[in-house]
Amino acid sequence: MSTLIVDDEERDRTWLKNLLTTSPSLQGELPQPIHEGQDGSQAVELATKHHPKLVFLDIKMPNLSGIKAAEQILKLLPDTGVIMLSNFSDEVYVRQLWKVVPPNGVFGYVLKSASDEQVVEAAKAVLSGDCWIHPGIARVIQRTQNRATSLTPAEYEALVCIALGMTDHAIAKKLYLTEKAVQSRLKSLYAKLGIPGRSESHDTEFNQRCRAVYVSTRRGLINQSELDDWEAKMQESKADVK
Repeated sequence: MSTLIVDDEERDRTWLKNLLTTSPSLQGELPQPIHEGQDGSQAVELATKHHPKLVFLDIKMPNLSGIKAAEQILKLLPDTGVIMLSNFSDEVYVRQLWKVVPPNGVFGYVLKSASDEQVVEAAKAVLSGDCWIHPGIARVIQRTQNRATSLTPAEYEALVCIALGMTDHAIAKKLYLTEKAVQSRLKSLYAKLGIPGRSESHDTEFNQRCRAVYVSTRRGLINQSELDDWEAKMQESKADVK
């Protein structure tokens, strides 16, 4: 049993280690020893070697992101509690985390603006087998659970495709759909993003596709990192076809 702290900023690792080791409410509860790493690749390597009970991961790190490191760690150690440390409350990160955590997995999502008390509270909760979500992203969680506003995987896929600049024809070919099916997904996407359909408004000021990307970026549904990942996957699939 041990604890693993991985962050590319040494000062953040030092602060967190000091906080955890000096907190009276964690005395006797925090798994020892504490190991440290500075990027996602090291996180996987150290977790494989030490089998920690609790892992703190910065969400954005060199070589391998915190989300991807968490995915690999949880495949190997599904009972390990993972706490993500982030400066971002974007919905895209919440979506990514939920996708990699096992159904009965325990995790925490802590904003770096959190108080010391909140960080300790998150650690205690995860060690006790409970999930802990920073109050600052409670609204995001509610939105992802609201069927009227949260995007389905199909709608999200369509969003990423238009954000990458793909035409209806290209999307249909990529996703093995008809162009009509693609347009149906986009119509549903626009509705959930609050973008009027062409038949609902005579306002031609905005292009629906561009507006959808803008609104989604503001909502934190997509970001550069996510789009880069999708672009890389698409390039890989093209190479496989060749």
